[in-house]
Amino acid sequence: MWGIVKKDFYDTFCIPKNLLGNGVAYLFMIAVSVFVVIGKNDTGSKMMMLTLFVSFCIPMTSIAVMQAAMEQDEIVRFDDVMLTYPLTKKEIILARFIDNLLYIGGNSILTMLLVLWYVYVGKATDIQKGLFFGAIGIVVTLFSTAIFSVGFYALGIKKGAILYFGFVILGGIGYGVSRFPMVEKILDLGAWTLIGIGFALGLAVLAASYWVCLKIYTRQHS
Repeated sequence: MWGIVKKDFYDTFCIPKNLLGNGVAYLFMIAVSVFVVIGKNDTGSKMMMLTLFVSFCIPMTSIAVMQAAMEQDEIVRFDDVMLTYPLTKKEIILARFIDNLLYIGGNSILTMLLVLWYVYVGKATDIQKGLFFGAIGIVVTLFSTAIFSVGFYALGIKKGAILYFGFVILGGIGYGVSRFPMVEKILDLGAWTLIGIGFALGLAVLAASYWVCLKIYTRQHS
């Protein structure tokens, strides 16, 4: 099972096309963050970029490893090969969800580093609000990973990618019309309790997503 995990990360970060796409995305985000902070931009601009990156952009990359691995498997028909290995279907799907969790862990570290950068270097906000937005990003990541995982298994890589980009566009529109000053009111309502509830629900939805993906995969290969 761990061999599949290693293979999936190889597909994501060692195949030139995928490495270029992921590398450019992360370098762009880091470069913009440095420019916004070092460029002495106003606090509002810094806060906007912080919330954009940690609450939207990073969560939307949560499915990157699964997407790259499934795309490569489809090209070389590796799915058929995996079924000849001494692995159960449960282990094959679990390997893909381990991919997601490992990638979420890496993204969470990046999220916290960006929060510290904007809080202590950029002076965009205080640490409480910065960590709050970082926590929102992790909760969003759990839900988006669960949804996109089912989408890719149910629809296939091409239609699943259309679903993914559709959600990204809708999420971008939602971000654009939202008003983040409302966070002040949310913080007064016990925000960390709400984040805790959201985190627990996110894990539950991710577990349900694993079960649904397993059922879909079993039906497709029975």
